[in-house]
Amino acid sequence: MMYDDYVVFDIETTGLNKDIDKIIEIGALKYKNNILVGEFNYLINPKIKLPDIITTITGIKDEDLVNENTIDIVLPKFIEFIEDFPLIAHNNEFDLGFINVNLNKLNMNKLNNKNVDTLLLAKKYLPQMYNYKLETLKKYFKINQVSHRAVGDCYTANYVYQECKKKACLK
Repeated sequence: MMYDDYVVFDIETTGLNKDIDKIIEIGALKYKNNILVGEFNYLINPKIKLPDIITTITGIKDEDLVNENTIDIVLPKFIEFIEDFPLIAHNNEFDLGFINVNLNKLNMNKLNNKNVDTLLLAKKYLPQMYNYKLETLKKYFKINQVSHRAVGDCYTANYVYQECKKKACLK
């Protein structure tokens, strides 16, 4: 299902395990009729030291997070921002997994928004790709956005979504 009103979102984390690692950034872009109408971007204090590899990948340092709000403050703001809009993310199982684990820890309801995975769309509508990493798609489409930062990755995922939506409409 393709949508014209939606929210693209992305998170950055301290690692890959949703049960033990922490969210350190949430970014989201809200679109109505395919037009950007809102942006959400928060760094989050994980209350732990960042692994060096995460700083290398994201450029986010411990000192960038020390004065930021914790997940219990930021996540309710994110839920308010997304409303009941369909959610779009690249490899959304990863992002939704982290969000839902944290909602559960805060005794909040799991997300039940409709969702779309741009990874699956790219595999369907861009069969010529040698892999479907967001970074690879960014290079393929010559998108000038920072990688491995939440809002930059949202802009890239939205571009991929729109390109796949165009191809879907041609079929």
